[in-house]
Amino acid sequence: MKIRRWLALALLLTACSSSGKPASAQEYPTPTEQTPSPTPSEIRLPEASGNVILGDSLIQIDASHTDQGYIMVKTLSTDHRRLKLKIMKDGEEYPYDIDRDGEYITYPLTQGSGQYELRGYENIEGTRYAVLFKQTLDVQLAEETLPYLYPNQIVNYTPQSASVLKSFDLTQTCRTELERVLTIYNYVVGHVSYDWDKVEKVKDQYVLPIVDETLAEGKGICFDYAALMSAMLRVQQIPTRLITGYVDEGYHAWVEVYVRGAGWINPEIYFEKETWTRMDPTYASTQMKYKGEYHDKYRY
Repeated sequence: MKIRRWLALALLLTACSSSGKPASAQEYPTPTEQTPSPTPSEIRLPEASGNVILGDSLIQIDASHTDQGYIMVKTLSTDHRRLKLKIMKDGEEYPYDIDRDGEYITYPLTQGSGQYELRGYENIEGTRYAVLFKQTLDVQLAEETLPYLYPNQIVNYTPQSASVLKSFDLTQTCRTELERVLTIYNYVVGHVSYDWDKVEKVKDQYVLPIVDETLAEGKGICFDYAALMSAMLRVQQIPTRLITGYVDEGYHAWVEVYVRGAGWINPEIYFEKETWTRMDPTYASTQMKYKGEYHDKYRY
C-alpha cells in the first residue's frame, strides 16, 4: 500500500460541534465509569476439549467451544502436501493455511451465529487443490463479541507473550476502558514505525503478523500494527477485531474496538456506547490523513 504523509483521522463524528471537535470534552479520554483492571488470569485462551470432533483422517477439527467463537484444527499426520481450511457462511468465505503439524491452531468464527460450512483441502500441484471433506457446523455464539477476545492464527499470543506483558505494564494505572484504549493506541502509534522495506518484500505474498516480533523490532506494516494493537487490547478484555480490506490506495489493515462506555479518546476519535469504532494506528503512526472510504473484506 502506498501511503501519503498526512495526520491520522479516525471516524464517527457524532456528538461533535460544527467544527468537528467534541462540543464539551475538556480532557482526554472523556471521564467514564471506572472498571476493575483486568488481570493476566482473566485472559481468554482457546481450549480443545475433544467433545465435538470433525474433519477426517488427516485434519482434525475440535468444535467443542463454538459458542465462544472459535474452532481448533490440527493435522494427524506429517505425510501431506500443503493444506488449507475454508470457513464459509452466508456466501462469505474465509480461507486459511494449516501451517503447522501436530498442534492445534485456532481459527475464529467471525460471521456470527448460524450454520457454517467447513472444508479441508490438500494441494495436488501448483494452485490446484483436492477437497478432503465438507462438513456443516451449527454455531450459537454466547455473545457477539467473543471471537474478538481470544487469540487466533492471525492475532496470536499467549499469557507469556512480550506484547501481553507490555499491555499490562502500560495499563496498570488506567481506571477506565477508554483510558486503556487510549494508552495502548498511543503506545503502538508511537513505538512502531512503518517498515517500507517489508511492504516491498511481502507485496506478492501473504505473511502472518508476529506480534512479539513487531514489538521487539518496533516496525511493521499495517497488518502488524493491527495485530499488535488487537492482542494488547484483547487481554484487557476489550473486544478488538482486526479488519483487512481496501482503502483508496489499495490493500490495508486496521482495527475496530468495542467499549461499554462512550466518549472521546482524543479530539478526533469518538466511541459510541457498545458500538464498533474504527481505529487506524498505521495512518496515525505515519502522520497521514485518510479521508476516503474503508471497505472491509475479512474480520479476525
